[in-house]
Amino acid sequence: MDTHSPDTPNPVPLRKRPFFLEVLCIFGWVYFFVFSVLFLAGLFFSGWVSNAINLYTPSNRFSGFEIKMILAAYSLLFISAFSGIILIWKLRRYGYYIFGVSSLLLASFHMAFPGLAFSGTIIFIAFLVLFGLYFRRFR
Repeated sequence: MDTHSPDTPNPVPLRKRPFFLEVLCIFGWVYFFVFSVLFLAGLFFSGWVSNAINLYTPSNRFSGFEIKMILAAYSLLFISAFSGIILIWKLRRYGYYIFGVSSLLLASFHMAFPGLAFSGTIIFIAFLVLFGLYFRRFR
């Protein structure tokens, strides 16, 4: 016997994802996926990357190991932010926490290196605030 006939209401109401949250998740996926791939590619070609960095910033001589560690840290943070957005898509609160920690660490890395553009920090904080607007809908 079917307990959920068309006449009986569903005992657990389904939470529909807001349209703007869907759009925000899609933009976030694209942004964080592209940068994850770029930093992973930079990690695999770190010799060329360290030569280019040392060529264009002669005052800051970085060793190959330092470049690899920076690229690995950025890769892990972008991948964890990407996975946090996947969980946000599923309306999970711990996805917002994972994304929030990753975004704050990425923003603090941007502030720690003085030569990096400030626009990246603004993007991380904007994503965090915009996802935070829907925090009450997360389970």
